[in-house]
Amino acid sequence: MSTLPNWASLYLQRLQLDRKSPSLSYLSQLCRAHLQTFPYENVSKLLFFRDGKHEVPTPEEYVHNAIHYNFGGTCYTNNHSFLALLRTLGFFGQLILPGGGHAAILIDGPNTGETPVYVDTGATAPIFEPIHFLEEGNHARSFGTVSMDLTKSPDHPEHYRFTRYENGKVAIPPWDFHPNERKELSDLSEVIRSSFLPDAFFLNRLHIHRFQLEQDRFVVLKNNTLHIGYSDGTNQITPLNTVFDIEAAVADEIQLPLLPVREAVEILLERGIDIFIAPKKEEVPLENEALNRPSIC
Repeated sequence: MSTLPNWASLYLQRLQLDRKSPSLSYLSQLCRAHLQTFPYENVSKLLFFRDGKHEVPTPEEYVHNAIHYNFGGTCYTNNHSFLALLRTLGFFGQLILPGGGHAAILIDGPNTGETPVYVDTGATAPIFEPIHFLEEGNHARSFGTVSMDLTKSPDHPEHYRFTRYENGKVAIPPWDFHPNERKELSDLSEVIRSSFLPDAFFLNRLHIHRFQLEQDRFVVLKNNTLHIGYSDGTNQITPLNTVFDIEAAVADEIQLPLLPVREAVEILLERGIDIFIAPKKEEVPLENEALNRPSIC
């Protein structure tokens, strides 16, 4: 095997995995490790917005930012860099754009089976292994109160539908995609640009999500509310009253002590968004607001 670039070696070190030949089992290990190591977060997006960097980091920058700031990213950032790593390790695949605004990955054989597999480290969904969604069988995945499913679209027979649920209810609008409509990052320039518009979904709130399977749980920070969900469906919800409380929760519970969450809160406040003020009654809650937007990345 050829020598890995330095960023890929550091990437694997962060995932605490050795380099192996491409296989379905190795891909599963990579998916599982990624969801536990690199958070889904918009802290980095808020900082990039402030600094005028309205683009997706390179894989080299992604790994550097993870090491020095505990960054992960939203779907474009996490899945773009993960795909770059997979390609460097010998897997074959491309990005897809379910729903026209979410970036995911399809990986093709010959080492992962006869049909493409769906991989996604940017949907806050329990996709701990690749999904052979074209084959017969149950393609639902669940962890506690969060679940997802990949089925044939009832609206377009050649399309497939990704649906994410919370507490058994649809959490975001279902995303349809055609498995042959493959993308590269350059094809996503318009949706990425839209995600940095001032009214974009993740420029107007604070959101951090991480699976912690060794503790049998996931942890989510939505604005000033910490939500810990366990695999048995039990939940612990804690309101946080100060920035110090948020910093402590991010460091101790989400275990991302380097994440500059205070800066993110200050950026939101400068933009007129106080995450400690409850939304007005007429405002739509986070999960339902997503139903009115083509992209939440």
